[in-house]
Amino acid sequence: MKQPGLLVIAGAEQERRATASRIAWIAAAAIVVLLLTVQPFTNTDVWWHLALGRLITTSGIPAHEPFSFIPAAHAWVGQQWLYEVTLAGLVGAGGAGLASLVMGLAAVAAVVLAALSVPRSARVSGPWLAISMVVTGLVLNSVAGVTSGVISMLGVAIVLFVISRWREGRTAAVWGLPPLFLLWANIDAGFAAGLLILLAALLLVRPHAASRSGNRRQLGIVLVLSAIAALANPVGPGIYASVLAGLFDPGVAQSLAGFGSPNFHDWWARLFEGEVVLVIVLWTVSGGPDRFSAITGFGLLIAALFAQENVGLFAVFVTAQLAVHGSRAWALHVAPRVARESQTAGRHLHPVATSAILLAMAAAMAAFLVPRLSASAAASYQAATYPEAAATYAGATFPGQRIYTLDSWGGYLAYRFPAGRVVFLYDEPAVFGNDALQLYDDIDQLDPNWVHVLTGEGIHHAILPSNAREAAALHVLGWTVNCYDPVSSTLVMSSPPSGTPAPLSGLSIPPPGVPDC
Repeated sequence: MKQPGLLVIAGAEQERRATASRIAWIAAAAIVVLLLTVQPFTNTDVWWHLALGRLITTSGIPAHEPFSFIPAAHAWVGQQWLYEVTLAGLVGAGGAGLASLVMGLAAVAAVVLAALSVPRSARVSGPWLAISMVVTGLVLNSVAGVTSGVISMLGVAIVLFVISRWREGRTAAVWGLPPLFLLWANIDAGFAAGLLILLAALLLVRPHAASRSGNRRQLGIVLVLSAIAALANPVGPGIYASVLAGLFDPGVAQSLAGFGSPNFHDWWARLFEGEVVLVIVLWTVSGGPDRFSAITGFGLLIAALFAQENVGLFAVFVTAQLAVHGSRAWALHVAPRVARESQTAGRHLHPVATSAILLAMAAAMAAFLVPRLSASAAASYQAATYPEAAATYAGATFPGQRIYTLDSWGGYLAYRFPAGRVVFLYDEPAVFGNDALQLYDDIDQLDPNWVHVLTGEGIHHAILPSNAREAAALHVLGWTVNCYDPVSSTLVMSSPPSGTPAPLSGLSIPPPGVPDC
């Protein structure tokens, strides 16, 4: 018969090895998530944010919209100034690769903290934590990248982690939330989601849990202080009205890709759809979530269905839910039927083997990421994805003249031509207003008065993808192709002199006899 002291020592050793195993699983999953979330400049908004960050660094936050020749209908909101200045600093210090790496690490930190917000009483094993993290990483693959939304994912994860510790009695952590919201409100409007999650915890955590794990009044005070801290930004008290206007302005909802519902024909949206189905199934077969988890989860799901930029917030929240309820469903329905399960329970990889596996994964990650983060890789991606050569040609040939391009490229042209107001429109429609959006849509959709809009706004040059419908329509009007960029398949076009006859043939790609940009 074992002595009690030996049993205590054996139990402590088993707990230590279980903790080490969980850490190893989390570390391995974090490496996978980093590979999924480090992205080049795929989000087209990054360019005008970068241009604005450089402008703020030299001249302060502008009082008016600074890049477009279209008059803005609404006041300029510099709420994201801290993100923009930080982005410009990162790119200035280490190029696009450094910005991509830092934002990828922020996404990984969000997923890790979300996994660590699992209640300790749930005793979720390392494999289930790792599985839930990888599922979240797959969903984040197409919504992360260099975007301020990643900071909101991290902010939500911090809030969830603090709430989890508060419920367990570690109440000191909640006092770090007001400084968090002070910074967060100057980076991204997603801070409002963090406040709503705090409010949900205050209202929905069961009274006996609150009395056991912390002071409900304390959390209420922290919530009020956090809401007040968010007012310390260039918008001041108007920040909450600005967030609501961004959510409910129909012009914004129709024109911003991030404010559109997920397109479930895209493969990444199918991953999101699968995650939603998976968490609902796990909730159903594992006994169901608590009130806080259910209401917060469904609230974030509705937000994600309304605006795809909120998909990341939902995915981060669901990380802990997948781990807890997946582990619980396994224990209830699968483990009792697995042969020899009791004999394999409690076994963990040897520390040496674990370390070797993690080192091998880290080496593979470095071998994969380092080339992607190089200056040459960033330059190659940007030249193929954005009208780099075309913009260089237009800037040298038509300096200071107005240029039409797609709204998704407008931000890039704002970055390339920050002075002179040569840009038509970019992805900030909440500032431009519905009238400006209608002018753009008239051209983009080739409405009956689209030619009148071009002439009325004094637009005589365009930078367009070779397959854009506007390019073919402008060719029919007699616009000439000045140059063609074969790398990004982009055209620079100009209006013809008065009286020039329309061409007899359609637009050929590549255009015969046209020089490269």
